[in-house]
Amino acid sequence: MFIIVKRKKRLMKKIFTAIRQGKFDEVKSILEKKPELVNCVSGALPKKYHGQSPLQVALKTGKYEIADYLIEHGADINFMEAEDDDPGLRAPVLFDAINSTIVSLCYKRFDESETAFGYVEKLVERGADVNKLASNGFDAINWSVSSAQLLFERASVYPESQEAVRKQLTRILDLLIEHGADYVAWANRGHYAEPYPGPSNKSMYIDDFVPGDETDIDRNKELRKFMQEYFRSRNLHV
Repeated sequence: MFIIVKRKKRLMKKIFTAIRQGKFDEVKSILEKKPELVNCVSGALPKKYHGQSPLQVALKTGKYEIADYLIEHGADINFMEAEDDDPGLRAPVLFDAINSTIVSLCYKRFDESETAFGYVEKLVERGADVNKLASNGFDAINWSVSSAQLLFERASVYPESQEAVRKQLTRILDLLIEHGADYVAWANRGHYAEPYPGPSNKSMYIDDFVPGDETDIDRNKELRKFMQEYFRSRNLHV
């Protein structure tokens, strides 16, 4: 029994290393022999992948061919890291695809953003839970908007990505809402991570900005304008 467990742990470590290195044939070979490893969980090292599934790691590292293979061979599309002693942020697989779609625009990797969005679409259409929450209380809409916020706030730093981030955020929101994402719950939920949620998303992004005094600046001006127009154009009321 000890030898079997040790062999399994070695294979688990091997599959995660192969994913990070983009070795598709090696991942395929391992899973052909041990198909149950499609939903194995990464060990403590490297720490940033602790507790994650092969699909999560494939999406985080941009190994989309491997991600596709994993999905087609039974990867859990609703996987989220288990709560344990690691205090790190835990989020559903879907959030990794969303993050890749948006963050790649910071580096002007527009083709990668398109590829990543294809996996947001694939996961949602295959039944990923669009209302599942991350460990910080964020839902998929909040995760999408928050991921895009940096690009909106720093338009002068990311001028070439402004059109793309609006396009991708629109597509993500459309997809989530069309598949049942509770945008009313999102609007009324606190914007910041639990346990200090702060003002609601509605007040941050939908309502008109009301300055506290003459020195108060609307730091969300561009994103607020986008979100207001988005909700107005889709006739969504919150």
